[in-house]
Amino acid sequence: MTALFRYQAALLVRSRRLLPPLIVYALFMGIGVQAGQPILDSFAWAGGALLFVAAWLVRVCVTNEPPAARHVAAAATSPARVHLASVLTALTCSAVLGAIGTAFVALITDPRSSDRQVHVPVGAATLAGLVTAL
Repeated sequence: MTALFRYQAALLVRSRRLLPPLIVYALFMGIGVQAGQPILDSFAWAGGALLFVAAWLVRVCVTNEPPAARHVAAAATSPARVHLASVLTALTCSAVLGAIGTAFVALITDPRSSDRQVHVPVGAATLAGLVTAL
């Protein structure tokens, strides 16, 4: 399974089909998350943006390889394992993006509630942001 995962990851990186979802996620984060905004609101925005990008990455990973190559990989292992490796590649890429987005939000936002009255602990909010990203 590790070899199939590495194969799918190499296909994703070499095909450069990873770039459009990355650029869209960076744009979403640049537009929606700004310094001084409430931390929990920013985590909600980042999670919503990641949902769209993760669905796009699953579509990219599942349709990335040519049909002949997919049939060869399926014959070597099984069709279910090849498909699972594709989905796990997308999940891993989305999880990495989510972790980076969570760190970005935790660094630049204000640890206060939406009405700016209540202080929100950064550690607990960051953990909630990671859970949201996953």
